[in-house]
Amino acid sequence: MANNLTEQFIRNHLTADVHTLALGSHPDGVDMQYALTQISGWQAARLKVPLWAATEDIVYPKHLSLEQCTSQYIAQYKASFIEGLLGSGFKMADITGGMGVDCFFISRSASQIYYNEMSAELCDCARINFKALGRQEIEINCGTAEDYIAGLTPDSLDLIYLDPARRGDAGRKLVSISDCQPDTVALQDALLRMSPMLDVSKALTELYNVSHVFIIGLEGECKEITLLMQRDVDAEPVITAVDIKANGTPEFAVSSAKSADNALPLPIADPQQLQPDTFISEPSAPHMKSALFRTIAAKTNTSLLHPDTHLFWSKEKPENFPGRTFQLEGIIPFDKRSLSALVKTQANLSVRNFPESAPALQQRLKLRDGGPRYLIATTLADSSRILLDLCKPANK
Repeated sequence: MANNLTEQFIRNHLTADVHTLALGSHPDGVDMQYALTQISGWQAARLKVPLWAATEDIVYPKHLSLEQCTSQYIAQYKASFIEGLLGSGFKMADITGGMGVDCFFISRSASQIYYNEMSAELCDCARINFKALGRQEIEINCGTAEDYIAGLTPDSLDLIYLDPARRGDAGRKLVSISDCQPDTVALQDALLRMSPMLDVSKALTELYNVSHVFIIGLEGECKEITLLMQRDVDAEPVITAVDIKANGTPEFAVSSAKSADNALPLPIADPQQLQPDTFISEPSAPHMKSALFRTIAAKTNTSLLHPDTHLFWSKEKPENFPGRTFQLEGIIPFDKRSLSALVKTQANLSVRNFPESAPALQQRLKLRDGGPRYLIATTLADSSRILLDLCKPANK
């Protein structure tokens, strides 16, 4: 813990610019390195883990741990699912505890909970923070996940939670589960939280006994893939994609087993249907990653523009579409004459199932970014390449 002068300095400068503080003068006796860590930690937690920021006596570790920790609303969603699965009073261990966010929120429904973390600094922070948060009964152990699992007896826990590190040397992002630390392929009897960089189909070929896959987004951005693994599971896993709003409310949950999704019809829009004042919808990142496009079409009464173009058309504005919806203003053919009219105009440009990248196309057209106009370069069912000229619906 810091001395009184340092604690007072932290309280007086919680909202100050950390870089300015680092370059400025400070009173004698203030541990500036500690103070700057706590101030930057509080500022990050205010957005990512607001309960931590609103609680007295929370201690923050170095910035990387905060960057990698689960956001509060995602942790609450997972805790809610686990409570629905196991009820209350279960025994669990978070064997890669980190900042302790997941461990804390899951612990609210558990009778016994264990936190394991190989970093002594994070263990010290967790011990202080769990007490500040009223969960001092969480048992803390400092060691590797492999050693912790090796020390368990059969059926000693109802749930094991594992969050593998997802960056290799020099910050390189990892895609394969077996490259993560700890090696989750070698630790099969675990509940896993993994990076959105991981491929779902690849994960399901490397791991067995997976009963459920959760693809979790926050405000449209894919944040986590969570796999639930259970003993003696021989059924096909259910995939659920969900987007959590800024207020913590889960919305637009779409669930299906992949075989059930494949059994549904694949509705494809006739290019002639793409008339002004109809609607084009684009799934959010977690729903895009789920690849449950047939299920999405069936739930929202929409049609895809092309089997490989994951944009959806509808005559009426769809209700509860898991993503964003635009009103179609018109179709711009992808030819020299039509494109010349766009040069140096302003629009938000993106591409879907298109051979040219958005930056290259934007440079070619000399488009100015922004404004109320949206252009999506894409491919239709007849293989024609066009730009969808879009705007936000009038009632949005």
